[in-house]
Amino acid sequence: MANKVLNQPESSATLLSTELNNLANGSFAVDGADYDNATNMYRWADFELFLDDFDAAPDANGTFELHFFYKLDGTNYADGYDGDADSDSKPGSNTLQGLFVVTANDADQRIQLLKVPLQPYAFRACIKNNCGQDLTAVDTHHLKIFPYNEEIQ
Repeated sequence: MANKVLNQPESSATLLSTELNNLANGSFAVDGADYDNATNMYRWADFELFLDDFDAAPDANGTFELHFFYKLDGTNYADGYDGDADSDSKPGSNTLQGLFVVTANDADQRIQLLKVPLQPYAFRACIKNNCGQDLTAVDTHHLKIFPYNEEIQ
């Protein structure tokens, strides 16, 4: 009899929320706390970016970039700069995990990014705004992680 590979979902978590308030076009926000995948050891995750209104419509096919700054040595983040994963970090192509593509309307947008591979290290998430508009100053924007592993039966 052949084995089945099932995806086993785990508990979701909010990685960014108020950090996204007033996020200017061309700038980024970094999570202030680690997501401890060194302990959790999840293999995959799906992500949801919820954007609660814009002051004006973003550019058609504008993007929000998802970056991870991993703590490979258990102390310093691979953030392209001084290793402290904060406002002077340098998100780049080596930290990019995927793109959330927005539509050209100023209403709420709930966007998903699926099956992002996770490494077995703690990390901080970073969102970079490249949509052509600033985010509003509401308290309901968020980035959520939905981690899971494969289970063989």
